[in-house]
Amino acid sequence: MSRARSFPWPLAAAVAAAFVPYRDFFTSRVPVTRDLPFYFYPLKAHLAEALRQGQVPWIDPYRWGGVPLLGAPGAAAFYPGNALFVVLPLGVAMKAWILVHLALAVAGFAAFSRRLGLGPGWAAVAGLAFALGGASVSLLPFTGACSAIAILPWLGATLLDLRERPSWRGVVIAAIPAALLLLGGVPEFALYGMAVGGLLLGRRGPGQLRAVGLAAASAVLAGLLAAPQLLPSVATALASTRGPGGGMNDMVAAEKSLPRARLVEFLGDGLVADWTTVASTPEVPEYPYLPSITPGRVVLLLALAGLAAGGKGRAAALFLVALGTGLALGPRSVVWQAAAGAVPFFGSFRYPEKHLVLTAFGAAWLAALGLGAIARRVRTRGAIIVALLVAAILVDRERTARRLLETDDGSCLTEPPAFLRPMLAPGGSRDPAARPRLFHFDGWAPVPRFDVNDLLASNRAARASLDPAYGSLFGAAYLLEPDYDVSLPQEAGEWNRLIARSAPVSSGMTLRMARSVGATAVLRSVQGNDGRFVPALRPLLDPVSPFRFVTRVVSDPNGPHLFKRFLDEGADPLAAWVVRPGPEAVTGTAAGTVLSVQDRADGLFLDVNVKGPGSGYLALWRLRVATEEATLDGRPVPVEDAAFGFSGLPVPPGPHRLRFRPAAGPVRWGLGAAAIGGVACTVLWTRRRALPTRRPTDGAT
Repeated sequence: MSRARSFPWPLAAAVAAAFVPYRDFFTSRVPVTRDLPFYFYPLKAHLAEALRQGQVPWIDPYRWGGVPLLGAPGAAAFYPGNALFVVLPLGVAMKAWILVHLALAVAGFAAFSRRLGLGPGWAAVAGLAFALGGASVSLLPFTGACSAIAILPWLGATLLDLRERPSWRGVVIAAIPAALLLLGGVPEFALYGMAVGGLLLGRRGPGQLRAVGLAAASAVLAGLLAAPQLLPSVATALASTRGPGGGMNDMVAAEKSLPRARLVEFLGDGLVADWTTVASTPEVPEYPYLPSITPGRVVLLLALAGLAAGGKGRAAALFLVALGTGLALGPRSVVWQAAAGAVPFFGSFRYPEKHLVLTAFGAAWLAALGLGAIARRVRTRGAIIVALLVAAILVDRERTARRLLETDDGSCLTEPPAFLRPMLAPGGSRDPAARPRLFHFDGWAPVPRFDVNDLLASNRAARASLDPAYGSLFGAAYLLEPDYDVSLPQEAGEWNRLIARSAPVSSGMTLRMARSVGATAVLRSVQGNDGRFVPALRPLLDPVSPFRFVTRVVSDPNGPHLFKRFLDEGADPLAAWVVRPGPEAVTGTAAGTVLSVQDRADGLFLDVNVKGPGSGYLALWRLRVATEEATLDGRPVPVEDAAFGFSGLPVPPGPHRLRFRPAAGPVRWGLGAAAIGGVACTVLWTRRRALPTRRPTDGAT
């Protein structure tokens, strides 16, 4: 066969069609939708900055005074796609990330459809239908979910290969997409992969037990390969605001469940509201997690054809549709309640609406069966029908796909808002001593600045007001910002609840707490003469360093009692508040000086001097999860729970060098497990003895 004939023209055409809604990506504009400027751009920027400087990215020094980065699920530090952010400018890298995974989604579902018996052209149509479906285009602004939904159909394709043509190499091949799902940092997709795999392998028949066993071997290999991400992420999650005892409950878990009023939007976008422009309606008061939930009108018609005349697999695909919808309805659904009772920590997965990924996969599967039914009945001009279907899907989905991923001029990632520039170090220096540390008061006491009927304007307003953590792109750190991220410990959740109660009614106490944790400025919008609220950055007149020696230590084994005293004394910045066994005590300390600060991604390094004769006490307003592994002059030292989740330790007299970083054990164990997984993959790949095969059957199960 000639090279021209072997080129996958139908698949290439489908990928090109998928890129059409994102034509702005081929200009200087960059995507800025939803959480991209406020979460994902900063995470990827700080990760890439550390790697370019040759540092291990243990810490993000810009969030909450410093939080673990390498073990943060949202950062997905070990996912191979992060190389894009290391070698490309930030905005270009994000465009490449989205387009690469969009192409992978098209190709992956086309590969899955080929295993169902579709020809190249028909499979390409199925791939485009999946990639431009509501769930897929809604998840593109979330980097982890974007990568995971692109990998999911590849897992299905490799599992079908493993069942039909069992081999040791097939075990390794199936482990690759499974590992990538885990490395993406979105744990829900591991469950989605298990659900899809269970349905593909669950049909009884010759070879079923062997297929399940081989798939289990692939899962073990995937777990080993992804262990550097899994182990630190699990350790972080168990101690986080969303772990056991961290404050999760049915009310929090229900946030952004699928409202029953939106069920009609399975039939088409905009039947309740145009979520490309509107943030809320009386029926749906909060902006949906998935603004588009329909697979598209063309796909729905194809799915109906699949139900009516498709081959094997209809029941499994329909089950996925029902399962995803039931889970998306949240705690009000018996399906969700059953899953929460059967799957550990299921209730910690926020935003149940994202479970519609299963619905989307099931609907696309049904559509693929419908395409197969049409292909069997078409004897001539199949290529013309394929081309018309590609055009129909594109016309149906282009507007929604384009408007759900807005773009702006690339300067929004390189030029800080004007009012921040005076606080930035000259020449863009990232010297931590000159780094602005902001307390974003607007996050706790929001002002009526956002237009719920103009999402583009609201996004611009959020960037103009440095909504966390947009300002960190320009070197500004944030302290005590409102967040419920899985990378934050339980104590951060307690601080969140405290400030949420106090900020609107007691700004004096809130601002005293902000000064105590080391803020150098407060961002608080003010109302102008025209009635509009504009952001204002107010430097504190007498800021204190977040890393400082204190004059006294107040200790108490009773945390709530100590916290009350902390508030009663007005968050005294010259005291350390330490939860410590033993009787309540107030202890004086020797004077100490912090001589230099190196606050880097690979650790916090301090040169200090304590005058003596006794020890000084160093208070660090950095979360203790980011300082657990501490050394003093190269020797390990324990870090105490100071200031209710932050850090502190006594320092003996004299000059010393201190280093702080998160516990490295989970990462080291993970790397060891990955090495074992790599060796196991090599051994299985090179095994010559083939497994016995059986006659191929319809891969649609």
